[in-house]
Amino acid sequence: MVEKVPPEVEAKYAKLVRLRETLAAVAQERASLEALQSELETVLEEVKGLPENARLYKMVGGILLEKSRDEVLKELTERKEDVEIRLKALKSQEEALRKDIERLTKELQELLGRGRAGGTAG
Repeated sequence: MVEKVPPEVEAKYAKLVRLRETLAAVAQERASLEALQSELETVLEEVKGLPENARLYKMVGGILLEKSRDEVLKELTERKEDVEIRLKALKSQEEALRKDIERLTKELQELLGRGRAGGTAG
């Protein structure tokens, strides 16, 4: 005989699936930002090593604009700081999602364990 899954179990399982999907998306975004952060650090080091009067260009739309070394350093530093802030937020979100998934998994295991024990008694 096939047992019907209680609505509470179905709802918790659906939430667990959504949380896992969200966690995967957050982890993917975090990985992308970590790669960007690494790239920015490399570029910053290269630009810092250039003489102050070096001619640098920045792509804006379809054209190149000449920028001073200091302007480029300032822009890169601000962008790196923004990435670091976003990374910190994503790591916190990822940790919270992992805890929620762990809690919900335990709840489901308990519910399913009770269902099996109750099903054999009746």
